[in-house]
Amino acid sequence: MENPSELRPLDADEYTIATPENVTFDYLVAGIGSRFIGALIDTLAIAVLLVLLNILIVVALNAVSDSGVAANDLSDDPGWVAGLVIAIYALINFGLFWGYYFVFELAWQGQTPGKRVAGTRVVRLNGDGPGFLDVAIRNLVRLVDFLPFAYALGFVVMFFNRNARRLGDFAAGTLVIRQPEAVRLETIAPPAPRLAPGAAPTVSGADTPPTIPTIRRLSGDDYQLVCTLLERRLRGQVNPALMLRLARALSAKLETPLPGPTEHDAQRFLATVAEAYRQAAR
Repeated sequence: MENPSELRPLDADEYTIATPENVTFDYLVAGIGSRFIGALIDTLAIAVLLVLLNILIVVALNAVSDSGVAANDLSDDPGWVAGLVIAIYALINFGLFWGYYFVFELAWQGQTPGKRVAGTRVVRLNGDGPGFLDVAIRNLVRLVDFLPFAYALGFVVMFFNRNARRLGDFAAGTLVIRQPEAVRLETIAPPAPRLAPGAAPTVSGADTPPTIPTIRRLSGDDYQLVCTLLERRLRGQVNPALMLRLARALSAKLETPLPGPTEHDAQRFLATVAEAYRQAAR
């Protein structure tokens, strides 16, 4: 029997995850082009940092050389000071080159500065953000992907698999996707219904935003869930039963009746709740 949370390819550029709640999430796979842009930006950033580091080391070595007399007072061989500086430089150089990706991908939930500019993100195959072990493995294997030079092996592997995964992604069970656009309420809320001449309004319009007296019972996580579910619904990725369950749960929590029993009613109710929360947060 197929695992309901297993990641399955839909086409060359898209993956879908089916959750146990029958909610499906589609991800656009980042191609070689966008990954190359991100890698190029990150490489340039590392190069700039290394240049600055080299400048600091040269300044430090010059300072050691200028203070050679004072060093002789402490040791017959002042070269140990320069050796210590060079050893520290080597350690910082190693940590900067390999720690750059690790720190950013862990702290920024799968993104580095280059990935952020390129609009990509690292995720696990189940759609979750990468953890400590995932980030560590994919970046340790980066050394193999780099062989024989300039990520040559990594690019060959990405070219010959439809998901553009390098060896580090295979080892860590990760995937690089296109970063989804931020969900905005204006893009998911249904338009207000037109009123017949002389009819009293039944749904709040732009000048009279929807009012739910108990809207402050809604948490920020609840609001994000509503927005995400509405956005997924517009893309046809949400089971109608889930929409109704969420609408009923929020209806009970906010003590506000649903306008009707259908999926459309649930969608209208959720959009109204989201708009009321946004207005209350202003």
